[in-house]
Amino acid sequence: MLKIESNMKIKLRNFSELDIEQIYSWSKNEEFLLIWAGPLYKMDSLKDQLKNDLEYASTHPERLKIFSVIDSDNSDLIGHCQLTIDQSNESAHISRILVGNENFRGKGIGRQIITNLLEITFLKLNLNRVTLNVYDFNVTAIDCYKKAGFKKEGLLRENTKFKGAFWSTIPMAILKSEYQNL
Repeated sequence: MLKIESNMKIKLRNFSELDIEQIYSWSKNEEFLLIWAGPLYKMDSLKDQLKNDLEYASTHPERLKIFSVIDSDNSDLIGHCQLTIDQSNESAHISRILVGNENFRGKGIGRQIITNLLEITFLKLNLNRVTLNVYDFNVTAIDCYKKAGFKKEGLLRENTKFKGAFWSTIPMAILKSEYQNL
């Protein structure tokens, strides 16, 4: 359906507690953590927050799905992503997208993650809308989401403060009808 830009292929598997140490090791500082995980996760409690999310996902799979991104060839862990589901509004929100290993960044892995999440959302869960948020300076991610069919839906001006600076967020979305026409 969507063109993939990398020779490397990924798959998503359910996130496990065994993945937490690796995710933590990739989160080198508060700024990087804020960019990939948003303002709710904090370095000093990241492991516990991931454990809590995992527990919530296991008891509420209809509301939260957490995935580890795996290299299809060797099953190495290379990333992370989450999908929050709102069945009553037939929508989902993609969050916490991480390509952890720096050697895999810029190779289309993010696009493959998004493609997999859209297939789950639209084809398996049969939902109508998928949203995500991205900081306005994260041009690489914005381009990735646009290529996957997402459209900007505005700008949340200076809604996040980090070390005295304000960051703005762009909400983006794609509808099932738009996905089917890609």
